[in-house]
Amino acid sequence: GCSTDGSTSVTNVTLRKDTFGPDPYYVRASFTQCHASSTSTSTGTWSDHGAGDYYFVVNDGATGVRTWVKSLTVSY
Repeated sequence: GCSTDGSTSVTNVTLRKDTFGPDPYYVRASFTQCHASSTSTSTGTWSDHGAGDYYFVVNDGATGVRTWVKSLTVSY
């Protein structure tokens, strides 16, 4: 389950790679199913971008909107 304090039922998640200098932006996925109920899930798949340290940015670009996620699982 996920929710926001805004009027949207979409949670955007962006994959970025931690590098020296500007971090490359890879993919932004829009998740909607997790908003259906507290037990609903959304899934996404990102292509292999090689070894390194990666991180997700939740609601990248959204201002003034907070997002709550019940749990998050990352596997590779």
